[in-house]
Amino acid sequence: MEGRPIALNRDTLRHPAVVIGCYTLVAGCIGMTMALLGGTGCEWISYDAQRFHAMAEAILAGLTPYIAYSDPKPPLLFFTVAAMDALAPAGTLDVPLMTGLNIGAATLLFFIGREVYGWISGVTAGLIYLVAAVFVEGYFLFSEQFCVFFLLGAYIAARDGQGAAAGLLAGLAMGFKQYAVLGVIPLIYLMGKRDAKAVWPFFATFAAMAAIPFLLLFAIYGPEALEAALLWTFGIAPLYLSGGVADLPAYQPTNLLSFAANLLLSVMFVLPVGVFAVANIAQRGLKTRQEQAIALFSAVFFLTIFIRQYLHYWILVLPFLSLLACGAFADRKEPSTAAGHCER
Repeated sequence: MEGRPIALNRDTLRHPAVVIGCYTLVAGCIGMTMALLGGTGCEWISYDAQRFHAMAEAILAGLTPYIAYSDPKPPLLFFTVAAMDALAPAGTLDVPLMTGLNIGAATLLFFIGREVYGWISGVTAGLIYLVAAVFVEGYFLFSEQFCVFFLLGAYIAARDGQGAAAGLLAGLAMGFKQYAVLGVIPLIYLMGKRDAKAVWPFFATFAAMAAIPFLLLFAIYGPEALEAALLWTFGIAPLYLSGGVADLPAYQPTNLLSFAANLLLSVMFVLPVGVFAVANIAQRGLKTRQEQAIALFSAVFFLTIFIRQYLHYWILVLPFLSLLACGAFADRKEPSTAAGHCER
């Protein structure tokens, strides 16, 4: 007997699995293209990734991190890269892992956007992130992709009043990028007065997750390594920004004109998204607590661009700008009343 045909109706196409499948196809094609052009993938190692793998090589060789080799990033990033390099030759897992993180971040953007603005806006926000990330180096090995993924997860947890989970995820983000601490501001705002009881669990788990990699470093390598890690992660900022650290790149504008030119060039791929985001805010305003928190995320991470004008810094602000930009064609006119969500 002839089987019944599968009905591809509107509800079927809107199923999250279909959306995630589309994201996987888009990001997979991008990642595969990069891997094919780069052969094994090692040719795609960026300057930052070279330093990450050099630190991983030192760790795997039994040397002391931050003393035998130094780089101004938190230890969780280097432990992660060391685990990658223990599984496969350095560089071969970079593009696949970054592609997976981008798919995960786009999926979280879809769920956030669907909640705030509706299905169309959610799907589009994820697609914008996947494609624009190509131009802001989002498929290379950087610490920012880890940070974005965990902060988006922290946003969802904070939105639902799950302070401990939000703190845990934000702490993980902090383990990959120091600037993740700026995300605490919008996360606390998102929980707001209604979920004030969740704030203390948030701070407790955030502090614990931020501290654990340093405590692990202390347990394995001793106090000298811990002191060096704290210095290179937090205390070296003034020298790092001024170019006073040997072998590390620093952007030092000679005048205001060169600063403005470099900033404009670095934002050229994200500028259209920002324009739509500003237009949406001007037209609709920020009606809900969720929208306000997303705008606050955009604002605090936008400030990092004025510290160092590198393309990969834009990936911190890109997902939140994408959400605001896609709000311009929101298909949800009224805020969701789903139980368990923060006041909007």
